Amino acid sequence: MEHARKAGLVIPPEKLERAIHVACTAGIFDPYVPPEGDARMSSLSKDGLKQRTERLKKNVASQLSIRKIKEFDENFKTTEFPEKAKDIFIEAHLCLNNSDHDRLHTLVTERCFPDMVWDIKYKTVRWSFVESLEPPQVVQARCSSMVNQGNMYGQVTVRMHTRQTLAIYDRFGRLMYGQEDVPKDVLEYVVFEKHLTNPYGSWRMHGKIVPQWAPPKQPILKTVMIPGPQLKPWEDYEEPQGKTVKPQLA
Repeated sequence: MEHARKAGLVIPPEKLERAIHVACTAGIFDPYVPPEGDARMSSLSKDGLKQRTERLKKNVASQLSIRKIKEFDENFKTTEFPEKAKDIFIEAHLCLNNSDHDRLHTLVTERCFPDMVWDIKYKTVRWSFVESLEPPQVVQARCSSMVNQGNMYGQVTVRMHTRQTLAIYDRFGRLMYGQEDVPKDVLEYVVFEKHLTNPYGSWRMHGKIVPQWAPPKQPILKTVMIPGPQLKPWEDYEEPQGKTVKPQLA
């Protein structure tokens, strides 16, 4: 170093900084609050008209965010996006059937991925989409920045009222949750996110909003092991004749 300085060479200082890539946000901006009794009451009733009026008031912030999104994504249209969001939603859930995690990473964000694959290891998922009971629609849009004002992220909440089937089997092939042949009506509010300033960014599923008035989910049946007799090291276990031990569900 001293020899270089004497020779008149200028050595720039070494920078220890590393680039940080924030692919998605850590949460949902201003989560949408679904009206109580959604999809159960007519829009022509008194309560339905009241909910429709409140939704129009909240549309002002959504319209400003939609304008911001269109500055970065010229092809974004609120009339076409719900169908695109539905395709992403269906394909992401179908990836759980065959455990295609590589494809799932391209359809959901890094925040949503652990929530979808959590506790399904060694389990078999059978999910299918039957039909849409109502056309999907955009109910809210929000924009926010991270780290600096130029790093923009956009989130769009889509209301989906669909009919689905879901069944989950444990590693022994026993049914834990749902039924494959019984479709159920499901009302979901799915949030999709895009890194707007990233030219290669795409819309991905970011999470779901579960309203407080939603009915409780069906409990999961777990297979447990019945403890056998305590044997000493020199003893062998002999199964009683004429009796079969059946597994119990708890």
